[in-house]
Amino acid sequence: MIDAIRKVHDPQVNVVAPHFTLVFACKAVPQAAYIEHIASVAHGNLPIRFHCRYAMLGADDMDDTAHVFFVPDEGNSSISLLHDRLYTGPLAEHLRLEFAYIPHITVASTKDRKMARSLCNSLNSAGVDIQGSLRSLTVVALSDEKLQFIAEHRLE
Repeated sequence: MIDAIRKVHDPQVNVVAPHFTLVFACKAVPQAAYIEHIASVAHGNLPIRFHCRYAMLGADDMDDTAHVFFVPDEGNSSISLLHDRLYTGPLAEHLRLEFAYIPHITVASTKDRKMARSLCNSLNSAGVDIQGSLRSLTVVALSDEKLQFIAEHRLE
């Protein structure tokens, strides 16, 4: 279901697989320290089961982009707490406070906010039912519209 929606509505469908973004890019922290910190947090965190039942409109305050997010009911607080643990140590001062963190999987991005809202309504009317498990933390870098794999750490 996620892939079918993304093929039509997400310009990054060929760049990145469906995911929860837990930490934003931070060039101020040396890569080795960044990876070591992510590994440390992953080691102390069990896998997280999640269940998304809601398509939410996400509007970007920086421009006129609108997004459609699948937001988890179950697992929401566990994913949020993992996000909070990741923004400790070397990442603590880089937490972006200009917006609230909402765990989500992006399935659409568009400049047409009304279309995004309509897609949310349509998905919610049909019923969103996405279950899964967050089992690892993957560190990647975006370069020339391509993701470069850097490291992966299992939650354990």
